[in-house]
Amino acid sequence: MQASEPAPQPTGLPETVPALFQHTAARRPDQPALFFKAGERWVPINWSEYGRAVTRLGNALLAEGLHPQDRVAIWSANRPEWQIADLAILHAGLTTVAIYQTLAPDQVKYLLSHSESKVLIVEDVKLFEQASAMRRELPALQRVILLQGDLPGVETWAVSWEQAMRRGDEFGRGRPGLLASRWQALGPDDTASLIYTSGTTGIPKAAMLTHRNLTWTAIATLECFRGDANDRVVSYLPLAHILERVVSHLRQLCTGCQVYFCPNIDQVREVVHEVRPTYFTSVPRLWEKMFAGIRAEMDKVRGPRRIIRDWALMVGALRTAAYEHGKAPSPWVQWQWGLADRLVFSKIRERLGFDKVQICISGSAAVSPDILRFFYGLGIEILEGYGLTETTAPASFNRPGQARFGTVGRPLPGVEIRIAPDGEILVKGNNVFSGYFKDVKATREALVDGWLQTGDIGELDKDGFLKITDRKKDLFKTSGGKYVAPGAMETSLRDHRGIAQAVVLGDGRPFVAALITLDPDVAETKAGANDPGARRLVDEAVADVNRGLSHPEQIKKWTVLDSDFVVGDELTPTMKVKRNRIAEKYGAEIEAIYAEKKTA
Repeated sequence: MQASEPAPQPTGLPETVPALFQHTAARRPDQPALFFKAGERWVPINWSEYGRAVTRLGNALLAEGLHPQDRVAIWSANRPEWQIADLAILHAGLTTVAIYQTLAPDQVKYLLSHSESKVLIVEDVKLFEQASAMRRELPALQRVILLQGDLPGVETWAVSWEQAMRRGDEFGRGRPGLLASRWQALGPDDTASLIYTSGTTGIPKAAMLTHRNLTWTAIATLECFRGDANDRVVSYLPLAHILERVVSHLRQLCTGCQVYFCPNIDQVREVVHEVRPTYFTSVPRLWEKMFAGIRAEMDKVRGPRRIIRDWALMVGALRTAAYEHGKAPSPWVQWQWGLADRLVFSKIRERLGFDKVQICISGSAAVSPDILRFFYGLGIEILEGYGLTETTAPASFNRPGQARFGTVGRPLPGVEIRIAPDGEILVKGNNVFSGYFKDVKATREALVDGWLQTGDIGELDKDGFLKITDRKKDLFKTSGGKYVAPGAMETSLRDHRGIAQAVVLGDGRPFVAALITLDPDVAETKAGANDPGARRLVDEAVADVNRGLSHPEQIKKWTVLDSDFVVGDELTPTMKVKRNRIAEKYGAEIEAIYAEKKTA
């Protein structure tokens, strides 16, 4: 089966990232572009200031004697300097290597060594000290630029952000036309960035994304859902991940919108409440937490307010049911929902900070269709999409007003999606990467006649909507010969109150089991795994999931772990579970599950 969308309409926008930036900056010189938090105040950086900073740092990189396509790494959380640095690197004709702030030093050392990065831009003194400790093992690294804080001691190989900017000013005065000639010489097929895969199943691979990949994909998303200069976007998912790079950084270069940088991922709800974004992207975990929080507050109401709550939820469900059938709600439901909106739903959206939101996106992993239905009933439409690093994030998206819950939508305009005989999803389009850096074998395996072998298993319905069923590598077979797809089961478990994460086990084992972590924000789980209330929530969740499974697929045993999974250890920065790491770290708990069964 194959689905494709018509090619995107010509926009006349440039095909390299620097040219796209220059195009927009020239048209909006005095308009605010980037906002950062200083105390309690949001401070704007306008497009002229943004452009000057890019020029200054770009010249500083040229002053290092770097040649076209040399690599420069950014190791930092989201902040204005991240985007400034990325654009400066690209203006200098270089290649950005994006590094997650949460990676361990050994992981960072591998990325810097493999990419042969010449310059490293680090956020703070803590990361600088880690870089210093690995310096002797990185012969290609010739300079480190520190974004904030004072350099410890006298470091001739390191400069502060301010020193780099001054070096750039001096170099620019002596070679005034060099930076412009560098970015103007770029072609759409030149490599713009190396983004390393999450390494959930082994050593990370460096996906090479071209300028065309980045600009074409950002422009294509604008044909899926609106975007303009009046948008307010919160940047909080890691910019080192291609999803955030596209939805905040690159789309901004197309629309000229405003980007607000969340100081810390733990503050995202507070920032959303302050900024009132019109466009918001998240991973399922945040939607799950919001859903749990709203339901917990609703469960507290008593008396007449509970009657109003139940009526409002019923009306929201009727509105959602009509939407899923592709019909407009009946006049009676429309009138009832309008009343419920004034009394209940608008207040919830305002409390969340979503009273101005027009587009909400969910990506990176599957989210429960029931959560999507619940939010639609509240007046918040969440559009689920699908993609990989190798597809420059999106390959498919649900469209506003046309979403099909439980699917990841139709292909982007100009993208083709095909289902192979074994169920694997294949993708072709200008969003597909050019290959893996320094890995010809892996590139040949991934790209066959221009089709990306995604490694995901899926289905296309008669209308071209894609449904993901699991990762090809995650499928396992029990010792009884039953194939099991753990992904959907894990999503269903996380959908239940009290459960934060779940990993389904059973490869080569006599039965299916699970490791489960508790959500610390739920009252019954605060006392830990041995609390009767927590055990009841887990038992009910497993029983509910099992009801939808055949007997060989059902979870027969499970263990509740003492603490939740941590980003950088059991989880990737985009909240995907590292199965190999979990099997290694919790080997004793896993063996105990199966040993217990054998003696039962």
